[in-house]
Amino acid sequence: MNAQTIARTLKEFKGTSEYYKHLFPGKSPILLTEGCDYIRKELKAYWLFDALLSYQEDPRLKGIKYQIWELQQLKENLNWQLTCKEDTRKKPVISQVIKFSDFPLPYIKIWVIDKVALLPSEY
Repeated sequence: MNAQTIARTLKEFKGTSEYYKHLFPGKSPILLTEGCDYIRKELKAYWLFDALLSYQEDPRLKGIKYQIWELQQLKENLNWQLTCKEDTRKKPVISQVIKFSDFPLPYIKIWVIDKVALLPSEY
């Protein structure tokens, strides 16, 4: 599946009728909407939700109920940048460089609201 087809498919997710638990050893689970479950399974991005879940108990995120997570491929060295912001106009609270990924899109945004991961189109 190419990036354009994936991007079109992701835009089709509106709301959700079912939630899926994403578990990581020693962590409280987060819930995924149908769109996020699609990313996890079809794009083989379990690792991405492992990363989001692993940061949920980080002191820097304490009290932040609305999180904006962005995964972006960096043009200068082809590494990836995973960031979390409290608001679009604020600096990232969390920033992690990922040296390698075969993620098929150059950029994706995922919101985590009260331990539920969703695509912006599903809000």
